[in-house]
Amino acid sequence: MLKGERITLLVIPEGGGKTVEVKVHRLVLLAGGVAGLLLVLLLALGVKSFVDARELSEEVAALQRQNTLLEEEVGQIQQLEQVLARLEKSNRQLRAILGEPVSQELPVDQGEPRADDNAVSGAERLRQGELRGYPGLWPVQGEVVRPFSEVLDGAVVAVPTGTPVRASAAGQVVRAGYDPRLGNVVVVDHGRGLMTEYGYNGRLLVESGATVDRGQPLALSGSSGDAVRPSLYYAVREDGRPRDPAGYRLWL
Repeated sequence: MLKGERITLLVIPEGGGKTVEVKVHRLVLLAGGVAGLLLVLLLALGVKSFVDARELSEEVAALQRQNTLLEEEVGQIQQLEQVLARLEKSNRQLRAILGEPVSQELPVDQGEPRADDNAVSGAERLRQGELRGYPGLWPVQGEVVRPFSEVLDGAVVAVPTGTPVRASAAGQVVRAGYDPRLGNVVVVDHGRGLMTEYGYNGRLLVESGATVDRGQPLALSGSSGDAVRPSLYYAVREDGRPRDPAGYRLWL
């Protein structure tokens, strides 16, 4: 019972025995209750902080792994650039030895397009040493789930969401925006009527008017537009006509 500023607590054993009487000051009891509540709150905050710290450490580890992979890819691209530079130099030296003139113009297209036009055009560009503008780099590593056909004017490659989509050749971005069919799409002009298109992206990394190098990330893959799964729509067009992208592919 309550007497003045004190509270009397009676402890009565169930099996009989001596009854214990404890008198506690109201302020002491109140302070004990507040302290217990604070202890519970501190324990809850401690558990939450531990969980948050563990999730952050996992995210940091994942980012570090991604950064390592990107560094490896950049190193591979730099090695490819060095190899291509040596090949271009050897090509120029060989042509100089053979006395072959260096033409700066592609032959004028005559008559109806042939089935192997893309191979002929690609061979001509390679013969002239135009490797920077030749779309020989496959923009992503993944399974081609829908190859080029008369119905589909490009190829669809299945890749996980967030995969970097790289430019297959150097050029200028002429379009970077949203298309109802292709979703977030990037179109790169490589000169002389040759263009590449990258659709279904989740996020664009470049803007219209930007100049890009071969292997430079253009977007992060996704499933925008008409995509039924995370993938990349990749198309090559020459003078506005669709070509089989696989016919230009030289390396991953």
